[in-house]
Amino acid sequence: MKFPRALPFRQAVDAAQARTLLPTGLRTREFEQLVADGHAAVLERARFSAGVRSVQHLDVIDSGINDLVAGATDLATQRLAVKNFLRGTGYLAPEGERGGLQDLASDRRINLQLSIGVQQAQGYGWWKQGQQPDLLDAFPAREFVRVEAREVPRADWPARWDAARAATLADGATASSSGRMVALVGHPLWAQLNRFGVEYEPFDFGSGMGVEDVARADAMELGIIGRDTQIFPQDRPFNAGLRASPEVRSGRLRQLLEETGLGRFDAQGVFIWGGGA
Repeated sequence: MKFPRALPFRQAVDAAQARTLLPTGLRTREFEQLVADGHAAVLERARFSAGVRSVQHLDVIDSGINDLVAGATDLATQRLAVKNFLRGTGYLAPEGERGGLQDLASDRRINLQLSIGVQQAQGYGWWKQGQQPDLLDAFPAREFVRVEAREVPRADWPARWDAARAATLADGATASSSGRMVALVGHPLWAQLNRFGVEYEPFDFGSGMGVEDVARADAMELGIIGRDTQIFPQDRPFNAGLRASPEVRSGRLRQLLEETGLGRFDAQGVFIWGGGA
């Protein structure tokens, strides 16, 4: 497995190192529901993996991701480190799950954990680097395109794009029927489209999809921006003091956050992030 554009850069390294460990018994579908309920901002700042309850296990994964993002190691070395940790705990998956994604010691599961972590850090870094006024003025939109080949690529991306556009805002984004999937930088479609609820890559597990910058003249021709329309820089700080919005209404997530000490709830029930590296 190769990581595209794997050269380390400050924004990606910072994003990887800023996540706080979040051991949990929640499964993937439950995390997806939390994203759907509006809690992506909280989960974005945590290092977790479905069904991983051990903070020591998460720490090994987290250290591997940090080193991979920094270019200090390779995937095989970090995969072995995770395997060795699990072997030391005596872990053995149930017979019917061995070798699959439910097996915490399988190559498939470990590769996914490490690759998603690296891709999310890099995706944040590329997004952060693009939040410069001059760049946003010249390239105010992005196109959703395939950046990695797949033997059997998902065929539902145009439908998912149109659904995200319909659920957010039609202005500032093309319909897939135009032959291109283009939206302004900062358009709410991006987070709606993304399985993880954020507007940067990756957009799903192993999707092979990404974004390319679209010049202003091209975006104007597509009818999604005017000549003098300004796109303002955004910020997604990975720091203490983040206030999760909307309120954390999920009782299970609230209990999970309280138990792990990632932050605190104010009198109005709003979660105030207090995590860090």
